[in-house]
Amino acid sequence: MSTYFENFPTVSYRFGVKLPAVAYQNLTAYVDIIDQIKDNIAFYRNYYIQEGDRPDQLSFSLYGTTDYYWMFYLLNDHIKEQGWPLTYDALSTLIDKDLIHTVVETKDIISDKFKVGQLVTGSSSGVSGTIAHRNLDLGQLYIKDLQGGESFGSTEVLTSQVGENIESITLISSAAEKNAVRYYIDGDSLHSDIDPHADRPNTKTPVTHLDYYLAENEKLKSIRVIKPDAVRDIFREFQDKFLDG
Repeated sequence: MSTYFENFPTVSYRFGVKLPAVAYQNLTAYVDIIDQIKDNIAFYRNYYIQEGDRPDQLSFSLYGTTDYYWMFYLLNDHIKEQGWPLTYDALSTLIDKDLIHTVVETKDIISDKFKVGQLVTGSSSGVSGTIAHRNLDLGQLYIKDLQGGESFGSTEVLTSQVGENIESITLISSAAEKNAVRYYIDGDSLHSDIDPHADRPNTKTPVTHLDYYLAENEKLKSIRVIKPDAVRDIFREFQDKFLDG
């Protein structure tokens, strides 16, 4: 399988002050032939990436060769910037790796207390942990390193001792981070602010971190692919422009 960088011209480059210069591919080189045709429907069609599709496999399936896999990235800014969509198993692994906290919510004011690094304890559950992050817009505390149990009670009082003072808040929910609210959307699916000190609005839809990860991965699956009858000509022109440069 050829690689995208095989097309790049070489330049003389020194990797260290005392090292001799060597011929190395010029990674700053750029050819805009794909940019010129990416919005011309005559050259592409839409494609939905199936579960388990790899770029090289899709290239072979569409074109009979794995050599054109890199064109998918140049033709689609979203996968060029964010990467190829993950399989369900890989996405589940990523979620379990990224979303490791317990998230509690309160309607109480926390802007002046319950700071990052404080130890907190549930008054009825006895579970304790350390505040890792705060989202004041949603009245949330992200808590790590839980001890004494798996979670806090969803409506218990949370306390934290600071010097001789004891801070306290009353919770309205407690959840694993992946099931906690990331943001709210309105009827037009637009991000919508809430009042963190009031009841959570039933006119707005909560989007959890899990919802967000699944939706973002799903967006990556809709791509444009160059039509088979045009791909070889575009590939040759791409190579010719590199050689001319």
